[in-house]
Amino acid sequence: MDNTTFDYSGLTGPLKYRLTNDYMFKAFLQKNEKALRGLLCALLRLKSEDIKTVAITNPIVLGETITDKSIVMDIRLVMNNDRNINIEMQVDNLGDWPERSLTYLCKSYDQLKKGENYIDSMKVIHIGILDFTPDGFPEKLYLDYHFVNKKSGHIYSDKLTILMLQLNQLGNAEDEANMPDLYHWARLFRATTWEEIIMLAEKNESIKDCIVTLKELSEDEKIQLECEARERHRMDLAAATRHGEKMGMEQGIDKMSKLIILLLKENKTEELAKASEDEEYREVLFKRYNL
Repeated sequence: MDNTTFDYSGLTGPLKYRLTNDYMFKAFLQKNEKALRGLLCALLRLKSEDIKTVAITNPIVLGETITDKSIVMDIRLVMNNDRNINIEMQVDNLGDWPERSLTYLCKSYDQLKKGENYIDSMKVIHIGILDFTPDGFPEKLYLDYHFVNKKSGHIYSDKLTILMLQLNQLGNAEDEANMPDLYHWARLFRATTWEEIIMLAEKNESIKDCIVTLKELSEDEKIQLECEARERHRMDLAAATRHGEKMGMEQGIDKMSKLIILLLKENKTEELAKASEDEEYREVLFKRYNL
């Protein structure tokens, strides 16, 4: 379908499934290579002619039922035959983003086959599109991390990179002025209505081509079922994480309460004071009292 002649007038109201749904996210970028190239240009600060080839290495059969709901809907691709790129959409803050991203980065880098030289290892870029800011991270829309010396700025290697697009940090007028393409893509991912998307399409040519693809995917019943299944899985995972955190906190409080009572009974106030400040010593006491 030609987007230049497509009538957008019938597209109104809320999106049934937003692009923050990881299945819709992957289906959309897998189906529309032009959109994928536009996103990569915005994220990597490239011109369209800089991307010669792009190939997704873990495609899914769109609409086919995914029996393993724990599967990660990331997008792994090879660009220009010289770098591995992994893109994932992450909505919920599960408290493990630094470890998660490093694991993906290192796994992607460790791709040499038997007989290949270390020098032949490809560059690896892990891109997280997050709808949250991990604890302690800068509150900025776009963050990039590289393997460099803190004092001198010397680049140890340019083969390892982590990029983050924090959708929850949208709203800074300077971001739109300084990096309009990336800002518009972030707005697209966070859009909740067709009206928002159409407005963005008027500002950004590469996003204009997205509307037809989004409409086709949104109207496909099989795609809808998979989006719904992924949404349920995401909510179940978040609920399980919150429950685990609550149980861990409650158990910790219960253990400490019992320890306080035992130490007070034995009039060990000095040990109690030390235990309240020293985590390692507290663990020693937990073991001593079988808590």
